[in-house]
Amino acid sequence: MATARRLAARLRRRGHAVDVRIFEDLVALTRWAETPRPRAASIVCIGGDATQSAAARAAMRSEAPLVPVPNGFGNVFARRLGYSPQTSAVVRLLEQGEVRRVDVGLVRRESSEDVFLSHRSYGLLEHIQQVAERGRQQPRHRVLRYAWYLGVAYRFLFRTRLASFRVTVDDVPVSDDAVLVTVANVETYHGFLTLTPTASPIDGLFDVFVIPRSSKLGVLRRLLSLMLRLPGRWRGVTVYRGRRVTVTTPWRSEALTVGRRALPLLVSPAAMAALERRVVADGPSIATPSRRREASAPPTSA
Repeated sequence: MATARRLAARLRRRGHAVDVRIFEDLVALTRWAETPRPRAASIVCIGGDATQSAAARAAMRSEAPLVPVPNGFGNVFARRLGYSPQTSAVVRLLEQGEVRRVDVGLVRRESSEDVFLSHRSYGLLEHIQQVAERGRQQPRHRVLRYAWYLGVAYRFLFRTRLASFRVTVDDVPVSDDAVLVTVANVETYHGFLTLTPTASPIDGLFDVFVIPRSSKLGVLRRLLSLMLRLPGRWRGVTVYRGRRVTVTTPWRSEALTVGRRALPLLVSPAAMAALERRVVADGPSIATPSRRREASAPPTSA
């Protein structure tokens, strides 16, 4: 609220009309985002990744460009695209930014559709996040928050059985026994646990990170290797790339598709140029689903 008040006051002094809305939870925000309304010049959303994803619905429906202002813990999408929480930077972007269209992730179920800007995880990381953030008991300080998550991860690994997931990419089965799956539209957990360094919201593709069935110590070793950026850290994991992903869990099946250029976004020219020319020198090799299918196909007789 402090950020919203400062930003609104500054914009009004510069002659802009500002309407501030406050939402108690994501359900209320999603309901507002799905309601038709007069077109705004921009939709400024202050919050974390889940809040930004919910607000993206309003931008997609109204064609008013979204301006994410990172104000949560992760802020994966906003920070990877160079957005700042500083009021002066937001005002400058509103007056000098360019509208560009970027991809979003769409999760379709029987009677609903979710939008995500950053990533969707299944298995270990999803469960750790759910447990760690239950009741909003986690510390606010970033270092203490990391320690909190690591403590939950340790308890979860050694007290809970790892579930298996079936994964298809572009209708090709790539795993029958994955214990961790992350479907990413941007690089996930940059600077902490980079799982998809090559993911981009302007290429029309997901990057799909998969850890196949392994012991709990094996999963922990792989995650620590990635976290500490150790040599050989990409061994034992696979990253696929595709437009359509289906993840079947013991409880549900979700179909994820890329919403190509679905979101109008207000960005700085410098941030978009950096995204377009971004080169990853030390990332994983990308396994295409067709290559996986060819490798597993039985030999044919002449």
